[in-house]
Amino acid sequence: MYASPGDLRDSVAARASRPDDSEVTEMKHVMMKSALMLVFAAAPLLAPAQSIPLNKAVGSADIAAAALLPSQRIEGLWDEQVEQVDCHSGAPLHPIGRGTNLFLHGGALVATNNAPPTVMGMTLGQWRHAGGNRFRARMRLNLFQPPLETFTGFRVMTRDITLSNHGNSLTGTVSVQDYFPEGAPQGAPFCARESGTRIASP
Repeated sequence: MYASPGDLRDSVAARASRPDDSEVTEMKHVMMKSALMLVFAAAPLLAPAQSIPLNKAVGSADIAAAALLPSQRIEGLWDEQVEQVDCHSGAPLHPIGRGTNLFLHGGALVATNNAPPTVMGMTLGQWRHAGGNRFRARMRLNLFQPPLETFTGFRVMTRDITLSNHGNSLTGTVSVQDYFPEGAPQGAPFCARESGTRIASP
C-alpha cells in the first residue's frame, strides 16, 4: 500500500520535530546543571538554620521568651521575691514577701503577694520598655487595717527592672511610698530589692 503525498509530508514533519539522541542528552545535561546551580545558591540560606542546634534542655518558656521582641520580653508570668534594703547603702534589712506578677501585652500589670487580703488588696499597675533589657513599672494597692478591714490608704511602688539576657530571670529596685486615703504621704518612703523567675511566657 502506497502512502499518499499528505502522509509523506506528515512523516517528514514528525521526524523533523523529534529530537535525536544527542539533543536529548544535551538537554539532560543542561537540566542537571540548572538543578545543581539552584542547590548551591540555596546552601548559604539553609546553613544558618542548620548551624543553630536546638538544645533539648531548653524549655518551652525559654523558646517563647527568645521569640518575643525586645520591648515585649518581660511579658508573661513571674515568681517574685522582695526584700527591704537601705535606701542609701543598698544593704539588705529584712524580707518583705513573695508574689506573682503578670506582665500583660500592651503594658498592663497585675500582681499578688503573700499578705492576707484583709491587709493588702490586689496590685494593679503599668509597665513600659526603657531600652535594652530595662523596664519600668508603677503599681498601686489598697491598704487595710484588721480586724475590721478598715481602709487606711494605698501604696505606690515604682520599679526599675533589668531582665536577664536569656529573658527568664529579672532583678530590680523598688521605691515604695504609702499614702493616706486623701492622698497625703503616710510616713517616709522605703526601698526594696526584687528578684524574679519566669513561670510562663505568653
